[in-house]
Amino acid sequence: MEKRRKPKLMEVEEALSLLRDGMLVAIGGQSLFNKPCHLVRQIAKKGLKGLNLTAGPYAGFDYDLLIGIGAVKSVIAGNVGFEYLGFAPNFRKACQEGSVEAVLGDEASMVGGYMASAEGIPFHPIISLFGSDVAKYSPQIKEFAGPFNGERLLAVKAIVPDVALLHAAQADEYGNVRGLGGPFDLLIAKASKTVIVSVEELVSNKQVLKEPEQTAIPSYLVTAVVEAPFGAHPCMCQGRYVHDEEHLKDYLQRARSSLSSAGPSAYSEYLKRYVYEPNTIYEYLERVGGLKRMIQLRRSWSYGES
Repeated sequence: MEKRRKPKLMEVEEALSLLRDGMLVAIGGQSLFNKPCHLVRQIAKKGLKGLNLTAGPYAGFDYDLLIGIGAVKSVIAGNVGFEYLGFAPNFRKACQEGSVEAVLGDEASMVGGYMASAEGIPFHPIISLFGSDVAKYSPQIKEFAGPFNGERLLAVKAIVPDVALLHAAQADEYGNVRGLGGPFDLLIAKASKTVIVSVEELVSNKQVLKEPEQTAIPSYLVTAVVEAPFGAHPCMCQGRYVHDEEHLKDYLQRARSSLSSAGPSAYSEYLKRYVYEPNTIYEYLERVGGLKRMIQLRRSWSYGES
């Protein structure tokens, strides 16, 4: 008798009920690409505290927003910023003040940490970081002697996220994810205990079976799928739309001003308008320019603009 598969499609509130205060949360995507921004805003709205964040390995808007509302205890990342738009202001201030513990990492150490978790072992050996400050100062890295010839090696401690948040182009109701884009998201999914994926659109399982080569993350790795069109905004979704530069500049201006101003800040107004007040992804999209703005961002990707 054929075993019936369990649909994994959930509303965002149900999916995020799997998170708890103090968890280690991996946020997928890279820099301005494929960030699960809708899920991040909902976490902010949920009011979780003491989160420990890890990325894949370049973070930006996602980290900065959660740090800005006081939800974060520690971060592991190779870089946190907005690329050509500048530094991540809330992250920078938190590091300077020591209100958030920042664990120094880079691509090699973070990939090694995820690989160890995916392999089910306590650490992963690397050699590329000898002589670097990452190897010198990161508590995630220890030198050891190789078991065969006694050669010098570095052990990167396993990074085992309680929950991973990813964004992709498509998925079916069973959690087969397509068009992921990011090079590290599959590894993060393998390393994590629970995986929540927001997607631009749902496709049928029949289409997934017809085109198996398009599946980026298989269903057995995925816990929940959340339908969220334009759910990476204000970041970009690879193959779909570019990042919203105007919105990101507005965010940065407000965040920077709030760090030096007393009383109600422009940043608080940002949070109220774009995070706390919208009840659905569709209400949020209306506030950032609606369908017209989303089509502009999609056309910019198609025409190779940014």
